[in-house]
Amino acid sequence: MRVGRVAAAVLVVVVFACFGGSAAAAAKGRAPERWLDMYLQGSDGYSVHISSGPSGHLNLKVSKGWFSATYVTRDQLPAPDRVKAQLRGMGTVSVRFHPRGPVRQPMTPYCSKRQRPTLQPGLVRGTIRFSGERDYFQVEADEAKASMEVPKKWNCRYAEKDVEFDPSERDWVSKFTATGDGVFFLARRYQPGALPTGDALYFTETGELFKKTPDLPWLLIWREIKVPAPASTFQDAHPEHLTISPPPPFSGTGSLVRTPESVFTWRGDLALQFPGLDPIPLAGSTFEPGYCLREWGCIDQHLD
Repeated sequence: MRVGRVAAAVLVVVVFACFGGSAAAAAKGRAPERWLDMYLQGSDGYSVHISSGPSGHLNLKVSKGWFSATYVTRDQLPAPDRVKAQLRGMGTVSVRFHPRGPVRQPMTPYCSKRQRPTLQPGLVRGTIRFSGERDYFQVEADEAKASMEVPKKWNCRYAEKDVEFDPSERDWVSKFTATGDGVFFLARRYQPGALPTGDALYFTETGELFKKTPDLPWLLIWREIKVPAPASTFQDAHPEHLTISPPPPFSGTGSLVRTPESVFTWRGDLALQFPGLDPIPLAGSTFEPGYCLREWGCIDQHLD
């Protein structure tokens, strides 16, 4: 049963449930919380990071360039060294961890020496098989690089992280948001030189939740993408009018216009196509727009 798209607040709850709690466990004297992380290369240049932790959830994250998709479901065998999960007809992960080499305490950014996690390198053996929507990527292996980690603090995990690109908040000069049913779109224009390429940045995230059925486990899919672009794609010379036309994988144009009735309309054929999906509309009457010019202020318009 498909529940549909989910709001960002749902992701916050899921992420906290998946990642939080190590410090609290230590404070209450419980056994250390362990994370099992696996790293693979999928087809067509996609990287795959599979993790399972104390929450009893399995996270399979696929990434390539500025795009990532995370598939979250229940770990049917939440044990420190074993993982077993069915990803709703898209694949299965059933592996056991085998330690290899000495235990380390690696450095982690913004964490003190006392907060360093304990890391046991190794590998997993078993079955890893997964295909993205419409087979946009595939991964299949019976062995993979892995590590067992015991963090001392939940935000001091060492597990390989994606390279985050987030320009300084003070560098933007104008920004626009459009919030729809399970879809969030953000466009920002920056001061010259703030971005490595171009002066505009487009970000979109979507969430879908599939409810548990008698035959299938629940599955949460979260997708996001960031795309830098030239300033010419973000036309906002007037405080009451905006036109944006991001580059692929976006298509079309979106315009924010103030009507004679002093109501703002967000319209156009702007859309985004994630790998394996049909284009997702990002403009229209079902979206709530927000527009800020640093030198003028902000407007927000909500649906009745």
